[in-house]
Parts: sequence; C-alpha cells; structure tokens
Amino acid sequence: MIFRAPAPFSLRLLFVAVLLGGPWPGLSSAEGAPGPRSLVPDRVFDVIPAPPWPGGPGQAMAFAGEALGDWKLYLAGVPVDGPRLVALAEGAPGESLEATLRVDLGRPVDLGDFIFFLDDVLRDGARGLRGELVWVTPGRARSAGILLHPDDVFAGKPRLYGARGPLAIDRPRPQRNMDPARDGDPPGPPWAMRYRNPSQEKEALAALEAIRGDASFARRIRSLIGQLRAQGAEVYLNSSVRSPERGYLMWGAFILSRASSEAEVQARVERLRAARSEWELSVPIRWLHPAGWEATRDAARAMADTYEVVFATEEGARASDHYTGAAVDLVALALPGRLELISPRGASRNFDLSSPTASRDLSLSPDLIDWLEASWGLKKLRSDYPHWSDAE
Repeated sequence: MIFRAPAPFSLRLLFVAVLLGGPWPGLSSAEGAPGPRSLVPDRVFDVIPAPPWPGGPGQAMAFAGEALGDWKLYLAGVPVDGPRLVALAEGAPGESLEATLRVDLGRPVDLGDFIFFLDDVLRDGARGLRGELVWVTPGRARSAGILLHPDDVFAGKPRLYGARGPLAIDRPRPQRNMDPARDGDPPGPPWAMRYRNPSQEKEALAALEAIRGDASFARRIRSLIGQLRAQGAEVYLNSSVRSPERGYLMWGAFILSRASSEAEVQARVERLRAARSEWELSVPIRWLHPAGWEATRDAARAMADTYEVVFATEEGARASDHYTGAAVDLVALALPGRLELISPRGASRNFDLSSPTASRDLSLSPDLIDWLEASWGLKKLRSDYPHWSDAE
C-alpha cells in the first residue's frame, strides 16, 4: 500500500475545490485505460488525505463526500452522491462505518477499497471525468474488490482494489430494445438477444418445472425467494434454464474480455471455434472482430457486461446444470439483521446477521449457505457468486 503524506484537511479541501473546477483537457477516462470509459485503479491517495485519520475512516469518507458534491455515481445499481456519503460518515458515531454502509446501500461494501475507489473517481474528475456517468456493475465491483468477492469469504484471498487492471465505468447496454445479432456478426451486446432466457421470474420458474417434469426444485426456490422478500431482502432470480448456445456465447465473451494480447485473443478464438465444432453447436458468431484483436476484446467485454456474466469456465459451458434445469442464478441482498427461515421439511432457523462484519448477502453468508444446503436440498457453488444447484 502506497500513501502520500497528507496536507491539513482544510488546505486539501481548498486544493480539491480548485482542482475539480479548473480548466482541464476533456478526458473521458484515465490515461492508458482500454476503452472510452475506464478508471485505472491504484492504492495511492491522490485527493483524499492519506492515513492516519484521527477521526477514523469516516473522516476520509466525509472528505470524499464533500469533494464529490452532487456528482452521482452508481455502485451495483445504487446511486451514491456526496451528501449521502457525508450523512453516512457523520450519522453513526460509535458504530462500524462499514456495517452502516452495507445496511444503507444494501451491498457488501469493502470500506477500505471503497475509499480508494472514491479517491480515483475524484482524481479522474480533475482530468475531465467530473459530471459524467460512473456506472460500476455488481460484477465489476466484486472483481475490483469494492464489494466482497467469494474469494474474500471462502478462499481466504481478499480482492484488493487496484490489483486487477482497469475498471470499466460505462453502463452496459441492457437486454431490451436491442435488435438481435445477425449471422456472421462479431462479438457485442446484440448476441444477448439470441437464444434468450425466460425474462420474467414467473416464466423462469415455470421453465424449471417444464424441463424437469417436476415442480420440486422450482417450489423450493419460490419458497426461499418469498420468505426472503417478506423480510425485506432484495432478491433477483437472474437465470434458470439456459440453452447450450447461450452458455457457449457467455463463456466466449468472458474469456475474450480478459485477453491481454493479440496472441491470447487468437488462441482463445481458435479454442472457441474448436469447441463449437466438438459440441455440435450452430452458433453463427464471427469471433474475431474485423477491426483487430483490441476491438475483439472490447466488444467481448461489452457483450459479457450485457450478459452480466461474472464467472465462466469451459467445463460449465460444455455441460451446465442450467441446461437441464438443475440450477439457478439467485441473488439476495440487503438481508435483515434478524432472518428466520422455514425449510420445505418444516425445520426453522433464526439467523443473526447484525454483526458489523456480516455481508447481508445470501451468496456470501457461510452459515446461512450451510443450513440451506442441509435443509433445502440445495448446493451452492461458492466460487460462482450467484449459482445454486438442485441437490435432490
């Protein structure tokens, strides 16, 4: 971790006010970042005074809030502006700021990395970014360490902000109001409009029942969703039944989006072509973009963002439980401090999620996951944030 010696807060605030309002070249992203809408994260405090903070991390967050002002950022779908940060920093004296932040935003925020992220936003605000849309999807935020990642919870490998390259901050194109890709098109968001999943929760659950010829799995998922929502949780059924063609495209977008050289792109495209033939899939995508390997990578990133894919493997693309209706992607956030669940077999359990270290996130709550596996006939793939399988 690199820190720069802080100036007094009053002097630094004056400096920031001048810096953010001064005449600067119009840069829509940090220098050197791929694509038009990226930050280059680091663990250097350029704007926020570096520790030690006599008033704790709340002092740093309040400073960031004052500097941010009415510029609104979107973190995992939640709007965050300066007044909100200041109110959070000043409104819970004696309490854990990280816990307060997680409850208010309804997201498992990693406070230290969040402050580094705010500093980078303010830094690039001085380079022309200020006022532009900053949109960090849940997957991006987890990968960057701003939100807790499964590696933090289950692998003992904390994600450190600034350790994984540029952070995209553009808003992905939503899977609606978009024409489907045509045969022979290169990677891009329109491919998400072909081989589509059921788009509504009711349809997704009905698809589970139809493909399995059995309502048990869908009934258990429906019950879990209903109990969580009844207690105030924010719940999303992102995916149920998925076609092999869609799984193949998601995997391809994922691996190409993470390529860092022309040789890597070429090798991954060759593997994708071979897999399409081996798996006997008729997916008419042209994996290499006519504008070159960098355009291929950038288009694949946009495609992966539209799919909201955060983890994909060749094994999963070849034979996913989603293809047979034996898996769902389920996200439950903003869990209450006290949660009571009753299993389909009648067993009940009360969970205390009020600890300052609690994630308030179903996919990142080990005790809750263990009990659901034992009592609901479910299996959590811990390395894949939203993935739950039928274990019965």
